[in-house]
Amino acid sequence: MPALFIDRDGTINRDCPYCHDPAQLHVFRKAVRVMKHYQQMGFLIIIITNQSGVNRGYFTEEDLGKFNAALIKRLAHMGVRVDAIYYCPHRPEEGCKCRKPETGLIEKAMHDFPIDIGHSLMVGDRDDTDGEMARRLGIEFLNILRAKHF
Repeated sequence: MPALFIDRDGTINRDCPYCHDPAQLHVFRKAVRVMKHYQQMGFLIIIITNQSGVNRGYFTEEDLGKFNAALIKRLAHMGVRVDAIYYCPHRPEEGCKCRKPETGLIEKAMHDFPIDIGHSLMVGDRDDTDGEMARRLGIEFLNILRAKHF
């Protein structure tokens, strides 16, 4: 089945930055419309996010888990079912294979779900990370900041 891979901070929710406090959560309605549209078409909804604040010591993985749980709950109340969240806790200089624009997070999702990558797409707010990852995978990229039909 196809997947809608979607960035978190700046795409689904306001970028705090280093968002980890559920009290700071503000969900963008445009992102909800995009996710609902693709969910109704049978796409998995999978959040793909860089979270270097963990390895920088700004917040813990437990804090991140609480924020993500609050996000999933809020989206559910808005009619969106999130199938999974994958995150990279590494700083850019650590050179890991899971930090966007590297493709490791999506490769992990493809291991965990029966994803038809050829019919999947990436939604994000940054061409240099989200868009570049999509290009490396050969999938469509939708820049939510420029999407006018949602």
